Amino acid sequence: MDTETSPIKTTSIITILHGEVEFIPLILNNFKNFKNKESLDLVVIDDGRENLISHFAGTERCIYIHLGGEEKSKFTEQIFTEYKEPNKSLLQYEKKRSALPNGFLRDYGCGMSDGDNIFHMNMDCIYSPKSIDRKLNFMSKVGAECIFCDKMLCYDIHGKELYKTESEFKIYEQTLFHTREFWKRRNFQWHDTVNEGKNFHYNNGIDHRMDNYYDTIQLLSIHNINKFNPIKVTLEGIDIEIPDIVKDISQPIHPVSKCINDLFPGPEKVTVLGLESVFLENIEIEKHWQIHNITEKWKQTKLSNICKQVASEFNVFLYCAKSPAWDLFKHVPFDIIMLETSKNYEQMASIILKNKVYEYIHVDGIFVRKEFLEQ
Repeated sequence: MDTETSPIKTTSIITILHGEVEFIPLILNNFKNFKNKESLDLVVIDDGRENLISHFAGTERCIYIHLGGEEKSKFTEQIFTEYKEPNKSLLQYEKKRSALPNGFLRDYGCGMSDGDNIFHMNMDCIYSPKSIDRKLNFMSKVGAECIFCDKMLCYDIHGKELYKTESEFKIYEQTLFHTREFWKRRNFQWHDTVNEGKNFHYNNGIDHRMDNYYDTIQLLSIHNINKFNPIKVTLEGIDIEIPDIVKDISQPIHPVSKCINDLFPGPEKVTVLGLESVFLENIEIEKHWQIHNITEKWKQTKLSNICKQVASEFNVFLYCAKSPAWDLFKHVPFDIIMLETSKNYEQMASIILKNKVYEYIHVDGIFVRKEFLEQ
C-alpha cells in the first residue's frame, strides 16, 4: 500500500544588486554550495546602470532581472507619489543616485519568486552551506513563519580579521527567512531605503530571533565600513572557513569614486575638498572633478578660512584628519561628507549631525546635506 508523502518545501533566494559586479562570483558560490540545491532557486534583482545578465548565463534555477531606464523611472515616480510622509530625504537620496529603495527591490524579488519560503541573501556575505537547512529546522521547531538574526560575524577583507556586529534595529536583512504567506500579509514597504526588515517583520505574525549568528559572515571593506560597528572577536570551538573566492574580490571602481559619480554624474564641475585625505591619493580622478587636498598643518580657528580660500562651498568633503574639526561645518557647506576611517567616524559623526546651520542626514555610510537633496 502506497503512503502519501508531503511535497518538498521549496525556497527562493532573493539577492538585490545595485550594479556591484565584483560580488557576483560570491553570490554564485554561495548558491552553488547550499545543501539540497534541488529545492532552491535564485532570483537576482539589479537596478545598476548596466545589464549584468551575461554573468548569470548558464546558472541553473537562477533568474536575473535588470531594472533600468524607463522602468526604473516609472517605479521611482510611483514610490514618490504614494509615499505621503513629509520627510522624504532618504528617498531623495536614492533618486539623486538613480537607485531604487531596497524595500522595493526586496518586494519585487519576492513577487517574482515562487518558493514556499523566501531567504534574503545579500551580495556581500558568506553563508554556511548548511544555513538554509538550519533555518528551516529552526523555523519548524519554534513554529515560526519568519526568523532572523540580530548579530552577525564580519570579516575584514583587507585586514583579514574576524569581528562581530549587532544590529541597533534588532534585525539584519541578510539573515531574514520567511514563508511566502508571511510576505503576502505585509509586503516590504517600497519607500524603505534601509532597515527594511524592521517594518516588514514586526507584528506581522509569528516571528522569532535565531541566535546562530555564525551562519552569516558580512564582508567589510571600504564600501561599507561605516555601516557596521564591528567588535573584534575570538571564536572557540567554531570552525569558520573563509572561501578562497573572497581573496579574489576586487572593486573595479573605488567605492568613493562610485558614490561621487552616482550623485554627481557630470559633465558639470564637481568641487572635491580633502582634509589630509588618503582616498584622494589612491583613486582615479575624473576629468570633471576639481580637487584640492589640505595636507598642511591647520588650527581649529583658521580651518574655515583655509577652506574658503579654495571655494565658498563644496560638493564633496573627504575627511581623514587625526583631530576633530569642531566649527568647520557651521561655516562651510558641503553637499556630502565622507569620513575615511572608523576613528574619524567616532570623532566626527555626532558633530556633523548636531550642526544647526547646515542640516545633514546619515545614509549609506555618508553624510548628505538636506538642502542638496531638496534641490
